[in-house]
Amino acid sequence: MIVAGIGCRKGVSVEAVMAALDEAARQHKVNIDFIATAPLKADEPALLEAATLRNMAFVVVAQADFEQAASHTLTRSAVSEAHSGSPSLSEASALAALGPGSRLIAPRMVINEITVAIATSGDQE
Repeated sequence: MIVAGIGCRKGVSVEAVMAALDEAARQHKVNIDFIATAPLKADEPALLEAATLRNMAFVVVAQADFEQAASHTLTRSAVSEAHSGSPSLSEASALAALGPGSRLIAPRMVINEITVAIATSGDQE
């Protein structure tokens, strides 16, 4: 199972989200199964719309799972830490969505105003 954890600036466009998903999938040579984000971004309409257009699930991870996954991120961003409580919102979201045993494929990517982190549950490379 492959998940894209996403963080973004408020009011991002659905086109920007879809372009970021495409770029992350291309660079990492994966097919993304679903999108995940933190509770902080649950009301960001472009995330749900992008998932809907791609026929993917859109998962808002539980705050406790998000907080627990924060210690396993590869990226350490002071800005993300200040805004979300995690050193990488996208990485923690991806890891939290897949649970124990999941791992990041690589550190998050910054694509314009969006961060994307790809994680795997371990049943795929």
